[in-house]
Amino acid sequence: MSLNVKFREAAVEQSLGRNTVSCYSHWQRQFYAFCKVPASKWDGELVRRWMIHLHDQNYSPVSRKQALCAVKFVFDHVLKIEMGNLDLPPMPRVRHALRTVPSREEIGRIFAGLRGQSKLMAALMYGAGLRVSECCHLRIQDIDFAALTVRVWDGKGRKCRLTLLPVLLVPALERHVAWVRSMHDLDLANGAGLVELPGRLAVKYKSANRDLRWQWLWPSSVVRGQYRWHATDEMVSKQMRAAVKASGIIKRVTPHTLRHAFATHAMRAGNDIKTVQHLIGHEDLNTTAIYLHADAARGVSPLDASVCMEAIE
Repeated sequence: MSLNVKFREAAVEQSLGRNTVSCYSHWQRQFYAFCKVPASKWDGELVRRWMIHLHDQNYSPVSRKQALCAVKFVFDHVLKIEMGNLDLPPMPRVRHALRTVPSREEIGRIFAGLRGQSKLMAALMYGAGLRVSECCHLRIQDIDFAALTVRVWDGKGRKCRLTLLPVLLVPALERHVAWVRSMHDLDLANGAGLVELPGRLAVKYKSANRDLRWQWLWPSSVVRGQYRWHATDEMVSKQMRAAVKASGIIKRVTPHTLRHAFATHAMRAGNDIKTVQHLIGHEDLNTTAIYLHADAARGVSPLDASVCMEAIE
């Protein structure tokens, strides 16, 4: 049995998330490319030399920790051998990057450069604090217009939560749902109209994968066989890059930046920090606290308070 097959089986046994599996697979390939020997000959000395190589190549502490965790997982759960004492120098402290949060005016300029479905997706990510992957995987039934809530299933860490549905987006989303309904009816008429369901729901409920409520909220133009796919992270990112460039904004703004902006602006709008923590799904309150003053430095510069301002002006 190949190493990749054993790794996939171990990942299932240890209940690793999809993103963790992808990350560990990447570092597993990097380690194999470095040592160039079969997995049966891997040992702690090879790992030690690889970690020193990553240090010499200026990989960040976060990347090096990910790499070490990935290889340790392979040793512990796939090869089932001990790495031993690697005798590595202590890892440096992880440097927390400063958050880039665009102003509300800048967000408006970005939205002005978006069109169609991508514009509505960006507005929902900003208005509800969604990650881009969470937004792409929404289904019709996850939008509750009566309760003004958005249901997020299997978010980061496989957690579920409720967040806000902005009142301002209700009319546009209702029109969008009507459009999805029309497209789904056309798919059904053409012998398609199926959608991928989580777990074994398709086995338990035979007709659920044709039901409108299970259809993707943001359908793709791609139809594979009888199945219609959903919008992808890459599509949203591409549209955002073009809109940011057209707006003339020089800050680095990505779809995930809209989530940062939600947290910062929600607290500026009067929401308490515990409410914001619940809405964006942070497990640790300290993570949410990062956004308290993420958009500006606080305090008064002594230059602004000094009498020399007139001379400078």
